[in-house]
Amino acid sequence: MRNSSLATPLLALALGLACGDSTSATADTGTCPVGGETCPCTTGGGCDPGLTCASNICVDLGAPTSAAPTEPSTPTTAGPGGVTESLTATSDPTTSTPDASTSTSSPLTTTADTTDSAPKLDVGADTTTGESTQGCRKIDVLFVLDGSASMAQERSALAGVDAFGDIVDTLSSLNGGDIDYRIAVTTDNDDGYITPGCWTEPNPWVASAGHTPDEVADAFNCAVSSFGQNTFEASVGCEHALSSAVDLLGDDDSGFVREDALLVLVLVTDVDDYGAYDQQGGNQCGIGCNTPPPPLPGLVAKLLAVKQDEQDAAAAIVVAADPDVNAGMNICGQPGSCGCNGFDCDAFHADRLYEFVDLLANNSVTADICGGANAVPIAVDEAFNNKIDIACQDFEPPQ
Repeated sequence: MRNSSLATPLLALALGLACGDSTSATADTGTCPVGGETCPCTTGGGCDPGLTCASNICVDLGAPTSAAPTEPSTPTTAGPGGVTESLTATSDPTTSTPDASTSTSSPLTTTADTTDSAPKLDVGADTTTGESTQGCRKIDVLFVLDGSASMAQERSALAGVDAFGDIVDTLSSLNGGDIDYRIAVTTDNDDGYITPGCWTEPNPWVASAGHTPDEVADAFNCAVSSFGQNTFEASVGCEHALSSAVDLLGDDDSGFVREDALLVLVLVTDVDDYGAYDQQGGNQCGIGCNTPPPPLPGLVAKLLAVKQDEQDAAAAIVVAADPDVNAGMNICGQPGSCGCNGFDCDAFHADRLYEFVDLLANNSVTADICGGANAVPIAVDEAFNNKIDIACQDFEPPQ
């Protein structure tokens, strides 16, 4: 199976240094009031209005350094970032040499330097609780599964409670855990949401709220298992997992997509989305689909419109045949990535689907379906564990 490069960034939160501990200031305060100009800071690091605590000494950063009325000031020193600071001695010589905890720079300089260098930490407000959030706390996942007979093994592998149980556990632990997620299932043939047969609730999706992971996995099993009992087969050559999903979400008024949730598409198919080689005249047999494929930029724009055009709010996992792997062709000259025996192939080049991932940019990932049926849930789980976890951390909920 093709392994995508999935790097997990290290997040660091830079903290500004507080004013020095009062224990380092031993000045005689009888003639130098605590908090006054050129006098020791208060225990909590405070100073009179207009003054700033620097190395346990209250100073006027806007005044010339020669204005201090007490002992001659120490030489100016350059703090981090090249910012110059002036430290003024008091009547107690022990304060003329700041202690190690306060000698680096003034608090204002430290705060500015660390804030500029720290990575962005997205903070918004949960629209349900009103509480502040960091990254996403909600995820809406739409699984789009090819309903053709050639995909029966892959669907069965995903329908296994144990296999999907791993995916559910991963979903629950994204961005540090406590994720509220929804999972819906649809086909490659504009069939709308496939409601789980064992789901007795009014919505056509499975929600984590109020349910155990086992209950969610069971419901997913019911939904995917129903593919073997219904006619989800698209016309020959007209399979379109991507187009079907985008049209469903773009025209959906069910409330599945939540404004403050990261939206994730999971597409699993062994053919392309209205592939060029599946079009009539696009292969040597002259058979196939007479529906032209919609332009990819338009599909991306329609998907992002569902999320108010916020590109970081949508992500995708595409499990399909890698178009860079050439394993031969079938009898009609259609290119395959694996299992080609001169008559047929197990999976065909998914050029449009891989290009879609490139257009959706850094929130999306591809995996080669040629790894086998049992490798499909593993590929999906790994994508959630890495790329989607990063997307979740980077997502900024609406204010």
